[in-house]
Amino acid sequence: MASGCLRKAGRSTLLKLVPIGAGSAVAFAGDVQIAAQMIHFLKENLSHVDSGEKLLAQLTASLGPFDPVRPVELIIAITSQGAPAELIRWDSISCQSSADSDYYQIGSLASYHSALTPEFLARLLRGNVPSERVLPAITALVQSYGVHDNLIDQNIGGLIFGLFCTDGATHWQEDTNFVIHDLAVSSLIFVSAFSRGDALVVCSSATNETRIFMHSSNQLSPNEWLSNWRDYVQEKVNSDHYRYWVFIRAEDKCITVVRRANPEQPGDFVRTTALGDGKFDLAIHAELMALLRQPLVDLGDGSLPMRLNFRNDPRAA
Repeated sequence: MASGCLRKAGRSTLLKLVPIGAGSAVAFAGDVQIAAQMIHFLKENLSHVDSGEKLLAQLTASLGPFDPVRPVELIIAITSQGAPAELIRWDSISCQSSADSDYYQIGSLASYHSALTPEFLARLLRGNVPSERVLPAITALVQSYGVHDNLIDQNIGGLIFGLFCTDGATHWQEDTNFVIHDLAVSSLIFVSAFSRGDALVVCSSATNETRIFMHSSNQLSPNEWLSNWRDYVQEKVNSDHYRYWVFIRAEDKCITVVRRANPEQPGDFVRTTALGDGKFDLAIHAELMALLRQPLVDLGDGSLPMRLNFRNDPRAA
């Protein structure tokens, strides 16, 4: 748990997921400057249309034609109370939208990653996993790609975080600690993440820094956001009050998600105490430690050995 310097919040196009209204959000891939212009347009005009398709048609008519060497892809989610949800994919090359699928992927993930993620999502849904737990499971899986496959070389990487829209409300993924560890669970890197005021706070024990990312379309200025949240952030990053703890084993694709029913209460599975200077005390329950050290089994059928564990903290449950 890093407790070092707090970097000044700044407007950024690094956030690829942006709320655009009550119960609505957009994800983008491609040229960040063009995408920022599109997001500003979507936020300003969302309330003036009755469907996402009409909103994207207005976007095309108002901002197009688009530079083919600076392409942008969008996924838009729109929900309202008592109405069917909309999930739409659009790109600036064809200026065509698609809305007939329950899952869309944009960006430049390798083909086997692109194929794995919807299959994994389908299995989660078939297993009747509560909807609020699907998001941290999916982001844990995608975050592991960056650990194991050096996706930064493909201009993919950093923190994977998410949000979901339902019944006219937008909810960021609940506060999450990502723990990258070795097989012996003796070498650990903590990356803590949470969202407040539609800005993303990321704290790393590797750099002993806390950084705040907010999109250029955020209604608050960086100084206003810091005035509202600085004291809270400094207290938060020195606590272990996180809903989800995601353990990613560096050697292989073993991912373990621990959920606390009450993140404000000490858990049995894992506890941390910040010591300062990016250092911390860590206590892991023997049951969880055994799970983290359990080797993967190669089924010999050509499939990629992988395991996702999901546990509820016994004390906090």
